[in-house]
Order: sequence, then C-alpha cells, then structure tokens
Amino acid sequence: MHAIEALLGALIDISVPAFAIASMLSMGLRTPLRAFRDQLRDRRTVLAVLGANFVVVPAVGTLLIWLLNGLFPHQIGEGFVIALCAAGAPFVLQLGAMARIPYGETAGPMAVLLLGSILFMPIVVPFLLQDVAVDGWAVAQLLLGTMLSPMIAGIVLGAVFPARADLLARIAGGVAAVSAVLMFLSGFGANHSLVLELVLSPVLLVAAGLVALAFVAGRFAGDLAGDTLTVPDGPAILTSQRNIAAALLVARTGAEGSDGSGSLVVAILLLSAVGFVMLVPYALVSGYARRRRAGERATLGVLLGVVGPKAE
Repeated sequence: MHAIEALLGALIDISVPAFAIASMLSMGLRTPLRAFRDQLRDRRTVLAVLGANFVVVPAVGTLLIWLLNGLFPHQIGEGFVIALCAAGAPFVLQLGAMARIPYGETAGPMAVLLLGSILFMPIVVPFLLQDVAVDGWAVAQLLLGTMLSPMIAGIVLGAVFPARADLLARIAGGVAAVSAVLMFLSGFGANHSLVLELVLSPVLLVAAGLVALAFVAGRFAGDLAGDTLTVPDGPAILTSQRNIAAALLVARTGAEGSDGSGSLVVAILLLSAVGFVMLVPYALVSGYARRRRAGERATLGVLLGVVGPKAE
C-alpha cells in the first residue's frame, strides 16, 4: 500500500507541471498575438471580465468559505480559495466550441485572464490563506516558468510555423489531456479516504454553489461587456471554469513540507470536477440551441466542438 501511495504521489508531482506546460503551449499555439491586441482594445470588456474574475469571485467566494469554514475538513477551504483566484483556464476554448461561441470571444478574454492570474495570485493568495503559508515570489517564479513561458513559446511557434501550428497544438493538447487524466486519478487515488469523506459531506454543495456564483458573476460581466462579445454567456463559462493548472501549481508550492498537500490538491480537483459536470451539459445544450437556430446540422462531433458545423 505504501508503494502505491508513493507511486501516486510521484504521478501528481509529474502530471501537474506537465499539464500546466502542455496546456499553456497548446493555448499559445491556438491564440495568435492579435487576439491579445484586439481584446485589449475593448476596454469595457476587459474591465468587466477582470472585475468578475479577480474581484467578485475571489472576494465573495472567499467570504462564503470563511463563513462556512466549520463544514470543511482541514485545508479544503484553502484549496477552494486558491482555485477561486486562478482564472484563464485553457479548457474554456473547448467549452466555447461546444457552446458555439466564436473562438475570438473565448481566446482573447482567456489570454487576458491568464496574464491577470500570473500577476494576481502571487500578491493576493498569500493574503487570503489562513492556514497555509505561501511565498508570493516563489509563486510568481513558478507561474512565469510553467505557464507564461510555454504560452509565449506557443505564440512564437505559431507565428513562425503557421502551417504546423494546428498539428503542434493537437499534440500538446493530447499531452495535456493525458496529464489531466493522470492528475485526477493520482490526486483522488492518493487521497481516496478524504475524497469519500467529502462526497458524503456538504462540501459538494458548497463547490456547486461556488461554480454557480462564478457563473452569475460572469453572466453579469457579459451584459456589461463591449461590442467585441456577441454571446453574453461566454464570460459566464469563462469565469465558471477556474484555471486548475495555476491553482495546483500554487497549492503544491504552498504545501511543500506540510501535511496539507493532499487536502489542497483534492479541493482544487473536486471544484474543477464539479464545474466540469455543471458546465459541459450547459455548453452542449446552449450550443445545440444556437446551432439549430443557425440551421446547422448538430452531429455529435459538431456538438463536442471537434469538427466544424455543417449547414442543413
């Protein structure tokens, strides 16, 4: 049993940075530099999305977690707080494709949020955590090395080799997908007793409430956004799916040498899993409705966002 736990722990140590680097590289390959430029020109949308992700969600969500702290096992609340501070998840691109949201309306804001997370988390996360000590400078260095650098490398590679950018992005995305599966399996497997305890507790309801809070905040941001956003629930999906890669990197840094590493990792994975279960059906249903209104054939591949739409 000890050998299995050691193996699962090693898989976590490998899969978390592999997932972060591969997902950021894939995102950079799929997001040209003009996506940043075009998005930054729409200051109204930028301010609305930044406000929802870095003011409303962390502030209101953290307050709720503090008020309900008695319901959580050790450091689960801190894991939720870290996840609420992490925005700009690459998986939003797939959710946007499912929901039939134009690529630029998810890629542009997501890239801005990723940069915001790299600046926001090293400053705010150490301040909000009560029972976990996090070195802001160490967090900044980690995010710069494992998230910003691969994203920049992807943008450069996409600009230098445009004909091969899609293939490279698919390869990097495949590595990220495999790493994500290993990350969830090892994270939950190494802490199976804690996972069972959480499933049988009100923590799942709290996680669902936090995802709903983020969705509502993002939906209001969509109503306040500028002309570059034509689908108002795009920011809702963008805000609801937190950046699990950034959150896990920060959690692993903050829990080094402590007994709370498993609790932080499980909390972040659990919140991400709950968000996935809630958002994927919403994206599929809303995407199906939009495709039917547009006269497109809603095949399985189209609904999942893996192939282009076909007209009736």
